Amino acid sequence: MAAKKRPFYIVEQDKDIFVVDKPAGLLAVPIPDSNVKNLYDLVADHLGKHGVRVGCVHRIDRYTSGLMVFAKNKRAYDDLYKKFRNHEPKRTYLAIVRGIIEKDEGTLEHHLKLIKEGFRNIVVDPSEEGATPARLSYKVKERFFENTLVEVQLDTGLKNQIRVQFEHVGHQLVGDQHYAPEEEKEPLIDRQALHAYQLSFKHPRKSKTVKCEAKIPADMLRLIDQFRWNKEKHTS
Repeated sequence: MAAKKRPFYIVEQDKDIFVVDKPAGLLAVPIPDSNVKNLYDLVADHLGKHGVRVGCVHRIDRYTSGLMVFAKNKRAYDDLYKKFRNHEPKRTYLAIVRGIIEKDEGTLEHHLKLIKEGFRNIVVDPSEEGATPARLSYKVKERFFENTLVEVQLDTGLKNQIRVQFEHVGHQLVGDQHYAPEEEKEPLIDRQALHAYQLSFKHPRKSKTVKCEAKIPADMLRLIDQFRWNKEKHTS
């Protein structure tokens, strides 16, 4: 009988850490009172067969692909959880947004508030109760005809932060139906074009920095190819 294929790709592991590339559509952690498949349970099952108890130190959105770190013991968990809570790791994403971003690089700073309606974050005045600072920096990687590929580094890590902040400045993520319902019409991708592609953090035991990278998934590569073709068509 053939071995059962794992729904995630192992990027890096040792006796303390377990770094995986999560596919879009897979929940990062369990939802209360739900049996929906999630990455945490899959990793826990995989490592549990080797007598390892796993801890989740951070998460990414269900329909975002890319890197997630798990701890393989309590010491590693306590160390990594603290680092992520203090925003110490360098978390870098690739996003494809609507419109042309004119500045080659920049910073977005807002205050976000989580609301019950749709369980989403919205941009609010800093003085509003529940307002939490959100900050990210970005660099333009490539401009297409009507869209832009950007590299985004999170300085904070709020729910849906990249999606909310770019939508607020008029550059919603391609395919992000939650914050831009009109994206339902996008035929090339059925989720937000967002990928957690680079991650670096100080190892919980060794005096070294762990640097990981996850390949750009096929659906985002398809978008990039199509948008490049559109640009060539309109500029030739």
